[in-house]
Amino acid sequence: MNTRRFVPLVLGLALAATSAWAAPPPKGAPPGYETKFKAVVDAEKNEEYERALALLDEIPAEKHNVYTRLKRATLLVRLGRFIEAEEILSDLLKDPKADAIRSTVQGDLDDLRARMPKLTIRLAANSKADAWVTVDDKPVGPPVTIPLNPGTHVVVAKRGDVEVFRQKVTLQDSQNLEVEIDTSIAPPVGSVSAAKTAPPPAASATTAGNAAPRASGGALGATPFFIGGGLMVLGSAASFVLAKAAQSDLESNCAAQKTPKCDADLAGASRVRTWETIGWVSGGIALAAIGVGIALTTRSGEPTTKTTAIVAPLVGPTLGFSVEGRF
Repeated sequence: MNTRRFVPLVLGLALAATSAWAAPPPKGAPPGYETKFKAVVDAEKNEEYERALALLDEIPAEKHNVYTRLKRATLLVRLGRFIEAEEILSDLLKDPKADAIRSTVQGDLDDLRARMPKLTIRLAANSKADAWVTVDDKPVGPPVTIPLNPGTHVVVAKRGDVEVFRQKVTLQDSQNLEVEIDTSIAPPVGSVSAAKTAPPPAASATTAGNAAPRASGGALGATPFFIGGGLMVLGSAASFVLAKAAQSDLESNCAAQKTPKCDADLAGASRVRTWETIGWVSGGIALAAIGVGIALTTRSGEPTTKTTAIVAPLVGPTLGFSVEGRF
């Protein structure tokens, strides 16, 4: 067997294995976590940014260095989480250990700030001073310009516990928008805002969010119907008793007559019909009164809801926002 043919092949495989074994770790990899950091870099190259960030988070925080922090900021930018990325880059600029990558950090931060969407919020001239304005449930004090991540955000204004303004805005990279809020028109007293908010104090005349319960006067208003119905039941029972007595008198009179048709005592027959009619009418009125009382009692426990229009005005000439209020 001629082994000379196999010598070059064996040498080539040995060199390849040696090169792979001796390959330097990824630049900036924390000691002991070279493999993990390489997986982060590979996932980023494959545009698997969520996976890359998850892999990076598997490296303990105390092992992170300026390179892993820079990589995290880069991944956050790719995921549209600009605010978090800006915080990391700003901290890196203040870190003396980042001198080797300071120019890179400064360039990334400048680019990020140029891409950062901004939302300007102003109150209309006639707006009330007691307005409480939030963006994504975080309070802001108009007039103010705030940086935000790209995407959809919600601007809400309240007066007391009543929501008087709600607007969704969608921001793109490098986009600046302005929202003007008019809080001068609040929902009428006693109405309920269409948006859910915290319930007001007990002394407040308005309720926001949960429906205001109906006053307990409904149960009190049903009482006369129950009393009247009860009296009518007694009257109906008495009428049927009197009709029965009149019927007995009529039958006695008929038995004493010589004619078999018993048509002589017309007055007795009329009394029987009269008392029966009164009994049936009283019973019907009693049922109706009791039914009304039950309906009032049941209705007194049901909530009543009045919604006030929440109209989101158009914001700027190029936004084209729709009216999102409900009537």
